[in-house]
Amino acid sequence: MGADDYVTKPCDPRVLLARVRTLLRRSSLAEPSVASDRIEIGNLLIDLCERVVTWRGKAIELSSGEYNLLVVLSRHAGEVLSRDQILQRLRGIEFNGTDRSVDVAISKLRRKFDDCAGEARKIKTVWGKGYLFSRSEWEC
Repeated sequence: MGADDYVTKPCDPRVLLARVRTLLRRSSLAEPSVASDRIEIGNLLIDLCERVVTWRGKAIELSSGEYNLLVVLSRHAGEVLSRDQILQRLRGIEFNGTDRSVDVAISKLRRKFDDCAGEARKIKTVWGKGYLFSRSEWEC
């Protein structure tokens, strides 16, 4: 089931707090590792030197734009990025309100990572805000 610790009842609140802090510290170390040459989130591995994306042990073919977008989203996993923020990071330009290139690229990424059936889970749309790259959904 994944348990690696337990506390018997009755427990001292200080002991419980210490164990929770230890687990939080351990989980923060297990967050997506961003090394200088790769990004690893769950079953997704992005090799920044080789420009190779592997998901579930299988290489995924991406266009240059899709690759760059995936890198931007994965570097900001857990954050909602607006179209303006994404375009600033990708091209250094502001979103003009009519440019749909980010939406199209997100749609293509979702298809390549089996994230288009029903409600997208890996790259979520946050209506009125932007897109959220969900860390937990890349484990599957």
